[in-house]
Amino acid sequence: MVLFELNVLIIVILSCVNLTLAQKTIQLENNRILISSISPGSSNYYYFTIPAIDQVFSKRAIPNIFLSTSTCIQPIPPSTSKDAIPPFNIYVSLSSGNTLPGPDNGILVNDAIHGLTTWSSNEASSEIWIAITAPTLPNTWSGNWTYEIGVSTSQIMHPIFINEKRDSKEPFMVLDDTDRNNALFLSNPFQDTTPNSTVLITSNLPSELSYSLCAAKLYSLPNYSVNTSITTRGPLNMPRHQFMVSNLTQDTVYYAYMIQNVGPAIGLTAPIRFSTKMDANCRIIYDLPFCNQVAYSVPTNPDTFTSENIWDIAKQYDEQALAKFEPFETALSQFNCNTTQYSLVRNCTDCYRDYKTWLCSVSIPRCTDSSVSGDLTQVDHVSSPSPALRDISVGASRNPWVDETMKPGEWTELLPCIDLCYHVVQSCPPFLQFYCPVGDLASMQYGYWQNGSALVNGTLYHFDINNPTCNRMGVNSTLLTISGALNIKPNVLLIFIIITIASSSLFSI
Repeated sequence: MVLFELNVLIIVILSCVNLTLAQKTIQLENNRILISSISPGSSNYYYFTIPAIDQVFSKRAIPNIFLSTSTCIQPIPPSTSKDAIPPFNIYVSLSSGNTLPGPDNGILVNDAIHGLTTWSSNEASSEIWIAITAPTLPNTWSGNWTYEIGVSTSQIMHPIFINEKRDSKEPFMVLDDTDRNNALFLSNPFQDTTPNSTVLITSNLPSELSYSLCAAKLYSLPNYSVNTSITTRGPLNMPRHQFMVSNLTQDTVYYAYMIQNVGPAIGLTAPIRFSTKMDANCRIIYDLPFCNQVAYSVPTNPDTFTSENIWDIAKQYDEQALAKFEPFETALSQFNCNTTQYSLVRNCTDCYRDYKTWLCSVSIPRCTDSSVSGDLTQVDHVSSPSPALRDISVGASRNPWVDETMKPGEWTELLPCIDLCYHVVQSCPPFLQFYCPVGDLASMQYGYWQNGSALVNGTLYHFDINNPTCNRMGVNSTLLTISGALNIKPNVLLIFIIITIASSSLFSI
């Protein structure tokens, strides 16, 4: 009788243990994301098996299992703490004999970066067991971790697009420019189908969560608006998305993501840090019919031209540039482009394009903040990356039309890249007698394209395609070769310029 009661007790205990384990382990579904939370010092367990429809292994390998987690919320340290917030740990088991993996018996997934963790089974198993284990924290901390977990046999469910080389086959986004309350962005080109994309603007997102979409959504701005349209500025007239973001606050730092549907998931690009301007007399214009590569802030008078008549500003700037272009077009038409060859690598089409780009850059100047880079300017800091800025006093704009029509008052110009001038020298017939300045005159009228960082008074400034050192007018930055010859003597530089041959499209990003 006692033995019988003991066996019953053992069965009851085992049943309770199995019930507890069953309650702890959650079944994950293919191509689905589950949101959950975990308190410090505890563990959550999950299980996934490849769906039966995919388990036809006789003629092909086992499909990959893609696992990903994204941290949405972190515990809050005390105000006096200087310690970094630790992430939770992920352990994986590929064996049915180990359904509760951990530090002693599991595979540690240790490739977490900025709140995103990914792992692949490499076709090693048709089922996996997963443990999310949170570290123990002092009782002075508050809150839990909230996270998303997803599995798929086709793709990562939390894709991140890190496309530093801006390969057109992968999603990316660049910043065109900002003004006080707006920012303009341009996407990668697309061909067959138009992707479902938009822009997400965040503020004060912790850097350790900057690759987490669910965290970015929690830190997104409440009242900004996005006007999405399609443009063909860029290489070979290929369509791209452009995103005009409005209702931003002046002189404020934000981070921007492009988010895009990818199969059953939503992916995001690496964040772009940007800041709105302080100066009210800089206003973004874009979609100009003639100067179609213009997509940046221009000098204007905020009292005369309000935010509602941006298209009137764009129209007036574009029409005055077209009027200045017409004499050149007439002169070029006198040359027999069809039968007379003046270059082995360039023709009149190249000349027309490059002169138009140059003319638009000098007749439609780019406006920026005088404090955009602290005390950095290319005139004073030749050895480190710095922007080519020129402070314009009242009535001293290089294009008199700007002062006569727009009346911007004092403003600061980001000078055109000097390469735009020399592209005209390279591409146009010699009879046009187009020359570019050298020496001090060149540095007063043009800037040089530079990439890199510079530290000024404890502040680190980074310059790249999203924060340019000169106005490139949409020209491919790899073709700004003159800027790389900044320290070459003027006579040698001119020879270098003349023999430089650009073999790829001038309009790619």
